[in-house]
Amino acid sequence: MVLRIAIFHTSLPSPSRKIGGVEAAVHRLANTLAADSSLEVTVLSCDEKPADALYHHKRLYPVAMRSQLFRLFVLPFLWNFYDFSAYDIVHLHGDDWFWFKRSVPTIRTMHGSALREAQTAKSFKRKLIQYLVYPLERLSVRLATCSVAIGLDTQKLYGCDELIGNGVNLNRFVPRPKAATPLLVFIGTWGGRKRGALAFETFCKTVLPRFPNAQLHMVSDHAEPHPNVVEHRYLDDAALGALLAEAWVFCYPSQYEGFGIPYIEAMASGTAIVTTRNPGAEEVLENGRYGIICGEAEFGQKLLDLLSDSAQRAELAALGISRAKMFSDAGVAVRYTDLYREVQDRSVRDREVRVHAR
Repeated sequence: MVLRIAIFHTSLPSPSRKIGGVEAAVHRLANTLAADSSLEVTVLSCDEKPADALYHHKRLYPVAMRSQLFRLFVLPFLWNFYDFSAYDIVHLHGDDWFWFKRSVPTIRTMHGSALREAQTAKSFKRKLIQYLVYPLERLSVRLATCSVAIGLDTQKLYGCDELIGNGVNLNRFVPRPKAATPLLVFIGTWGGRKRGALAFETFCKTVLPRFPNAQLHMVSDHAEPHPNVVEHRYLDDAALGALLAEAWVFCYPSQYEGFGIPYIEAMASGTAIVTTRNPGAEEVLENGRYGIICGEAEFGQKLLDLLSDSAQRAELAALGISRAKMFSDAGVAVRYTDLYREVQDRSVRDREVRVHAR
Protein backbone atom coordinates (compact mmCIF):
# COMPACT_ATOMS: atom_id res chain seq x y z
CA MET A 1 0.00 0.00 0.00
CA VAL A 2 1.30 3.43 -0.94
CA LEU A 3 1.55 5.70 2.10
CA ARG A 4 0.60 9.32 1.42
CA ILE A 5 2.92 11.64 3.30
CA ALA A 6 2.58 15.41 3.68
CA ILE A 7 5.69 17.22 4.94
CA PHE A 8 5.44 20.81 6.09
CA HIS A 9 8.06 23.50 6.54
CA THR A 10 7.39 27.18 5.94
CA SER A 11 10.47 27.82 3.78
CA LEU A 12 12.46 25.75 1.28
CA PRO A 13 15.93 26.24 -0.26
CA SER A 14 16.14 29.14 -2.68
CA PRO A 15 19.04 30.50 -4.78
CA SER A 16 17.99 34.03 -3.79
CA ARG A 17 19.10 33.70 -0.15
CA LYS A 18 21.34 31.72 2.15
CA ILE A 19 19.88 28.28 2.80
CA GLY A 20 18.77 27.61 6.36
CA GLY A 21 19.72 24.35 8.03
CA VAL A 22 16.15 23.17 8.67
CA GLU A 23 14.83 23.95 5.21
CA ALA A 24 17.83 22.15 3.69
CA ALA A 25 17.20 19.12 5.91
CA VAL A 26 13.50 19.03 5.02
CA HIS A 27 14.20 19.36 1.28
CA ARG A 28 16.85 16.63 1.34
CA LEU A 29 14.62 14.29 3.35
CA ALA A 30 11.64 14.84 1.04
CA ASN A 31 13.75 14.27 -2.08
CA THR A 32 15.15 11.02 -0.66
CA LEU A 33 11.71 9.80 0.43
CA ALA A 34 10.28 10.63 -3.00
CA ALA A 35 12.52 7.99 -4.55
CA ASP A 36 10.65 5.31 -2.56
CA SER A 37 7.82 3.94 -4.70
CA SER A 38 5.92 2.88 -1.56
CA LEU A 39 5.52 6.54 -0.58
CA GLU A 40 3.73 9.48 -2.19
CA VAL A 41 5.43 12.60 -0.83
CA THR A 42 3.96 16.08 -0.94
CA VAL A 43 5.70 19.07 0.61
CA LEU A 44 3.41 21.82 1.87
CA SER A 45 5.23 25.12 2.12
CA CYS A 46 4.73 28.88 2.02
CA ASP A 47 7.72 29.07 -0.32
CA GLU A 48 8.30 28.28 -3.98
CA LYS A 49 9.23 24.80 -5.14
CA PRO A 50 13.01 24.28 -5.50
CA ALA A 51 14.21 23.53 -9.01
CA ASP A 52 15.65 20.15 -8.03
CA ALA A 53 12.61 18.97 -6.03
CA LEU A 54 11.57 15.39 -6.80
CA TYR A 55 8.45 15.54 -4.63
CA HIS A 56 4.97 16.98 -5.16
CA HIS A 57 4.60 20.52 -3.87
CA LYS A 58 1.76 22.79 -2.75
CA ARG A 59 2.38 26.42 -1.91
CA LEU A 60 0.13 27.78 0.84
CA TYR A 61 -0.12 31.14 2.61
CA PRO A 62 2.92 32.81 0.95
CA VAL A 63 2.47 35.88 3.18
CA ALA A 64 4.24 33.85 5.88
CA MET A 65 7.48 34.36 3.94
CA ARG A 66 7.16 38.12 4.41
CA SER A 67 5.65 38.44 7.87
CA GLN A 68 7.17 36.87 10.97
CA LEU A 69 4.07 37.68 13.03
CA PHE A 70 1.86 35.89 10.50
CA ARG A 71 4.20 32.91 10.48
CA LEU A 72 4.36 32.58 14.26
CA PHE A 73 0.81 33.39 15.32
CA VAL A 74 -1.60 33.13 12.34
CA LEU A 75 -0.23 30.31 10.20
CA PRO A 76 -0.29 27.71 13.02
CA PHE A 77 -3.98 28.48 13.60
CA LEU A 78 -4.92 28.20 9.92
CA TRP A 79 -4.05 24.50 9.88
CA ASN A 80 -7.32 23.88 11.76
CA PHE A 81 -9.18 24.79 8.56
CA TYR A 82 -7.00 22.99 6.02
CA ASP A 83 -8.21 19.70 4.56
CA PHE A 84 -5.60 16.99 5.24
CA SER A 85 -7.86 14.10 4.19
CA ALA A 86 -5.65 13.34 1.17
CA TYR A 87 -2.78 12.26 3.44
CA ASP A 88 -2.14 9.33 5.78
CA ILE A 89 0.58 11.09 7.80
CA VAL A 90 1.51 14.75 8.22
CA HIS A 91 5.16 15.34 9.14
CA LEU A 92 5.64 18.80 10.66
CA HIS A 93 8.87 20.75 11.04
CA GLY A 94 7.61 23.96 12.67
CA ASP A 95 4.86 26.58 12.97
CA ASP A 96 2.10 24.16 14.02
CA TRP A 97 1.44 24.94 17.70
CA PHE A 98 -2.14 26.21 17.30
CA TRP A 99 -3.32 23.26 15.19
CA PHE A 100 -5.66 21.68 17.77
CA LYS A 101 -8.17 19.97 15.48
CA ARG A 102 -6.15 17.09 14.05
CA SER A 103 -7.92 14.38 12.06
CA VAL A 104 -4.75 12.75 10.74
CA PRO A 105 -1.71 11.31 12.59
CA THR A 106 1.10 13.85 12.90
CA ILE A 107 4.82 13.58 13.50
CA ARG A 108 6.67 16.63 14.78
CA THR A 109 10.44 16.89 14.33
CA MET A 110 12.25 19.30 16.66
CA HIS A 111 15.36 20.67 14.94
CA GLY A 112 16.74 22.27 18.08
CA SER A 113 15.26 24.54 20.72
CA ALA A 114 14.00 28.11 20.85
CA LEU A 115 15.16 28.14 24.47
CA ARG A 116 18.76 27.52 23.42
CA GLU A 117 18.37 30.04 20.60
CA ALA A 118 17.17 32.63 23.14
CA GLN A 119 20.07 31.91 25.47
CA THR A 120 22.60 32.63 22.70
CA ALA A 121 20.71 35.41 20.84
CA LYS A 122 22.58 38.70 20.40
CA SER A 123 19.64 41.06 19.87
CA PHE A 124 16.92 41.74 22.44
CA LYS A 125 14.19 41.29 19.80
CA ARG A 126 15.38 37.83 18.77
CA LYS A 127 15.90 36.81 22.38
CA LEU A 128 12.34 37.88 23.27
CA ILE A 129 10.79 36.10 20.28
CA GLN A 130 12.64 32.87 21.00
CA TYR A 131 11.60 32.91 24.65
CA LEU A 132 7.99 33.34 23.47
CA VAL A 133 8.31 30.50 20.96
CA TYR A 134 9.77 28.01 23.45
CA PRO A 135 6.48 27.20 25.28
CA LEU A 136 4.74 27.04 21.89
CA GLU A 137 7.25 24.40 20.79
CA ARG A 138 6.47 22.41 23.91
CA LEU A 139 2.80 22.59 22.96
CA SER A 140 3.64 21.31 19.46
CA VAL A 141 5.29 18.24 20.95
CA ARG A 142 2.26 17.49 23.10
CA LEU A 143 -0.14 17.85 20.16
CA ALA A 144 1.78 15.47 17.89
CA THR A 145 1.00 11.78 17.64
CA CYS A 146 4.75 11.18 17.75
CA SER A 147 7.61 13.60 18.36
CA VAL A 148 11.18 13.35 17.09
CA ALA A 149 14.30 15.17 18.28
CA ILE A 150 17.39 15.54 16.11
CA GLY A 151 19.73 15.59 19.12
CA LEU A 152 19.99 14.44 22.73
CA ASP A 153 19.85 17.95 24.19
CA THR A 154 16.62 18.64 22.28
CA GLN A 155 15.17 15.29 23.30
CA LYS A 156 15.82 16.01 26.97
CA LEU A 157 14.28 19.49 26.76
CA TYR A 158 11.05 18.38 25.09
CA GLY A 159 10.72 14.73 26.09
CA CYS A 160 10.48 13.60 22.47
CA ASP A 161 9.53 10.01 21.66
CA GLU A 162 12.23 9.33 19.08
CA LEU A 163 15.78 10.45 18.27
CA ILE A 164 16.66 10.74 14.56
CA GLY A 165 19.47 12.96 13.31
CA ASN A 166 19.54 14.82 10.01
CA GLY A 167 21.05 13.27 6.91
CA VAL A 168 23.55 14.31 4.25
CA ASN A 169 23.87 13.11 0.66
CA LEU A 170 27.12 11.16 0.84
CA ASN A 171 27.35 11.10 -2.96
CA ARG A 172 27.71 14.90 -3.04
CA PHE A 173 29.93 15.35 0.00
CA VAL A 174 32.99 13.22 -0.72
CA PRO A 175 36.76 13.57 -0.13
CA ARG A 176 38.81 15.17 -2.91
CA PRO A 177 42.35 16.56 -3.25
CA LYS A 178 43.11 19.38 -0.82
CA ALA A 179 44.11 22.92 -1.80
CA ALA A 180 47.83 23.53 -2.20
CA THR A 181 47.77 26.31 0.42
CA PRO A 182 45.83 26.61 3.70
CA LEU A 183 42.10 27.02 3.04
CA LEU A 184 39.51 27.41 5.77
CA VAL A 185 35.73 27.34 5.36
CA PHE A 186 33.02 28.90 7.52
CA ILE A 187 29.28 28.34 6.95
CA GLY A 188 26.68 30.52 8.66
CA THR A 189 25.57 34.06 9.34
CA TRP A 190 27.92 36.94 10.11
CA GLY A 191 26.08 37.86 13.30
CA GLY A 192 24.09 35.87 15.83
CA ARG A 193 25.00 32.49 17.25
CA LYS A 194 26.95 31.30 14.19
CA ARG A 195 29.48 34.10 14.81
CA GLY A 196 30.88 34.62 11.34
CA ALA A 197 32.40 37.89 12.57
CA LEU A 198 34.45 35.93 15.11
CA ALA A 199 35.63 33.50 12.43
CA PHE A 200 36.72 36.46 10.27
CA GLU A 201 38.47 38.25 13.14
CA THR A 202 40.27 35.10 14.27
CA PHE A 203 41.43 34.40 10.73
CA CYS A 204 42.75 37.93 10.20
CA LYS A 205 44.39 38.42 13.60
CA THR A 206 45.60 34.91 14.42
CA VAL A 207 45.82 32.76 11.29
CA LEU A 208 47.17 35.19 8.69
CA PRO A 209 50.26 36.26 10.68
CA ARG A 210 51.37 32.60 10.72
CA PHE A 211 49.97 31.61 7.32
CA PRO A 212 50.02 34.74 5.11
CA ASN A 213 48.88 32.82 2.01
CA ALA A 214 45.87 31.26 3.75
CA GLN A 215 42.34 31.85 2.52
CA LEU A 216 39.04 31.94 4.39
CA HIS A 217 35.91 31.12 2.36
CA MET A 218 32.76 32.37 4.08
CA VAL A 219 29.44 30.89 2.96
CA SER A 220 27.55 33.67 4.66
CA ASP A 221 25.16 36.58 4.42
CA HIS A 222 28.06 39.01 4.86
CA ALA A 223 31.84 39.26 4.99
CA GLU A 224 34.08 42.28 5.33
CA PRO A 225 36.26 42.99 2.27
CA HIS A 226 39.70 41.37 2.57
CA PRO A 227 42.13 40.07 -0.08
CA ASN A 228 42.40 36.68 1.65
CA VAL A 229 38.66 36.26 2.28
CA VAL A 230 36.20 34.95 -0.32
CA GLU A 231 32.47 35.46 0.28
CA HIS A 232 29.81 33.09 -1.08
CA ARG A 233 26.23 34.25 -0.64
CA TYR A 234 24.77 31.01 -1.97
CA LEU A 235 26.19 27.60 -2.85
CA ASP A 236 24.24 24.53 -3.88
CA ASP A 237 25.21 21.14 -2.46
CA ALA A 238 27.55 20.32 -5.35
CA ALA A 239 29.53 23.55 -5.01
CA LEU A 240 29.52 23.41 -1.22
CA GLY A 241 30.75 19.82 -1.27
CA ALA A 242 33.60 20.74 -3.63
CA LEU A 243 34.63 23.69 -1.42
CA LEU A 244 34.54 21.70 1.83
CA ALA A 245 36.53 18.86 0.29
CA GLU A 246 39.25 21.28 -0.82
CA ALA A 247 39.50 22.91 2.61
CA TRP A 248 42.18 22.10 5.16
CA VAL A 249 39.94 23.01 8.09
CA PHE A 250 36.25 23.70 8.69
CA CYS A 251 36.20 26.54 11.20
CA TYR A 252 32.93 26.93 13.10
CA PRO A 253 32.68 29.11 16.23
CA SER A 254 28.94 28.49 16.62
CA GLN A 255 27.45 29.02 20.07
CA TYR A 256 24.51 26.69 19.54
CA GLU A 257 23.66 23.83 17.22
CA GLY A 258 20.74 21.52 17.85
CA PHE A 259 22.48 19.05 15.55
CA GLY A 260 24.91 20.72 13.18
CA ILE A 261 24.51 19.58 9.57
CA PRO A 262 27.74 21.39 8.53
CA TYR A 263 29.73 19.06 10.82
CA ILE A 264 28.44 16.07 8.86
CA GLU A 265 29.09 17.77 5.52
CA ALA A 266 32.67 18.59 6.54
CA MET A 267 33.38 15.09 7.87
CA ALA A 268 31.92 13.44 4.76
CA SER A 269 34.17 15.71 2.67
CA GLY A 270 37.27 14.54 4.56
CA THR A 271 37.90 17.87 6.27
CA ALA A 272 39.08 18.32 9.86
CA ILE A 273 36.96 20.48 12.16
CA VAL A 274 37.64 23.13 14.80
CA THR A 275 34.51 24.32 16.59
CA THR A 276 33.51 26.03 19.80
CA ARG A 277 31.56 24.01 22.33
CA ASN A 278 27.82 23.51 21.80
CA PRO A 279 25.33 20.62 22.21
CA GLY A 280 25.38 19.65 18.53
CA ALA A 281 29.19 19.56 18.39
CA GLU A 282 29.45 17.47 21.53
CA GLU A 283 26.97 14.91 20.19
CA VAL A 284 27.93 14.71 16.51
CA LEU A 285 31.68 14.90 17.18
CA GLU A 286 31.39 12.71 20.30
CA ASN A 287 32.96 15.24 22.68
CA GLY A 288 36.00 15.77 20.47
CA ARG A 289 36.68 12.31 19.13
CA TYR A 290 35.84 13.33 15.56
CA GLY A 291 36.80 17.01 15.66
CA ILE A 292 38.42 19.61 17.89
CA ILE A 293 35.99 21.23 20.34
CA CYS A 294 37.25 24.17 22.39
CA GLY A 295 36.31 27.37 24.17
CA GLU A 296 36.27 30.75 22.45
CA ALA A 297 39.58 31.78 24.04
CA GLU A 298 41.34 28.73 22.54
CA PHE A 299 39.71 28.88 19.13
CA GLY A 300 42.50 30.72 17.32
CA GLN A 301 45.29 28.62 18.78
CA LYS A 302 43.49 25.37 17.96
CA LEU A 303 43.19 26.54 14.35
CA LEU A 304 46.93 27.26 14.24
CA ASP A 305 47.76 23.90 15.78
CA LEU A 306 45.66 21.99 13.28
CA LEU A 307 46.86 23.97 10.27
CA SER A 308 50.44 23.17 11.36
CA ASP A 309 49.85 19.45 11.81
CA SER A 310 49.12 17.56 8.59
CA ALA A 311 49.14 14.21 10.38
CA GLN A 312 46.41 15.28 12.80
CA ARG A 313 44.33 16.69 9.93
CA ALA A 314 44.64 13.39 8.07
CA GLU A 315 43.69 11.41 11.19
CA LEU A 316 40.62 13.54 11.88
CA ALA A 317 39.65 13.39 8.21
CA ALA A 318 39.74 9.57 8.21
CA LEU A 319 37.74 9.37 11.44
CA GLY A 320 35.24 11.90 10.13
CA ILE A 321 34.61 10.04 6.88
CA SER A 322 33.74 6.95 8.90
CA ARG A 323 31.54 8.90 11.31
CA ALA A 324 29.61 10.66 8.52
CA LYS A 325 28.38 7.32 7.16
CA MET A 326 26.09 7.09 10.20
CA PHE A 327 24.21 10.16 8.95
CA SER A 328 23.49 9.31 5.32
CA ASP A 329 20.28 10.76 3.92
CA ALA A 330 19.28 7.25 2.80
CA GLY A 331 19.64 5.88 6.33
CA VAL A 332 17.65 8.76 7.85
CA ALA A 333 14.91 8.28 5.23
CA VAL A 334 14.62 4.58 6.12
CA ARG A 335 14.17 5.45 9.78
CA TYR A 336 11.42 7.94 9.00
CA THR A 337 9.71 5.52 6.61
CA ASP A 338 9.61 2.91 9.36
CA LEU A 339 8.26 5.52 11.78
CA TYR A 340 5.56 6.63 9.33
CA ARG A 341 4.29 3.06 9.02
CA GLU A 342 4.49 2.48 12.76
CA VAL A 343 2.49 5.63 13.50
CA GLN A 344 -0.03 4.80 10.75
CA ASP A 345 -0.52 1.25 12.07
CA ARG A 346 -0.93 2.54 15.62
CA SER A 347 -3.48 5.09 14.46
CA VAL A 348 -5.52 2.42 12.65
CA ARG A 349 -5.49 0.17 15.73
CA ASP A 350 -6.55 3.03 17.99
CA ARG A 351 -9.40 3.93 15.62
CA GLU A 352 -10.61 0.32 15.57
CA VAL A 353 -10.55 0.19 19.38
CA ARG A 354 -12.66 3.35 19.56
CA VAL A 355 -15.17 1.94 17.06
CA HIS A 356 -15.55 -1.33 18.99
CA ALA A 357 -15.89 0.56 22.27
CA ARG A 358 -19.02 2.37 21.07
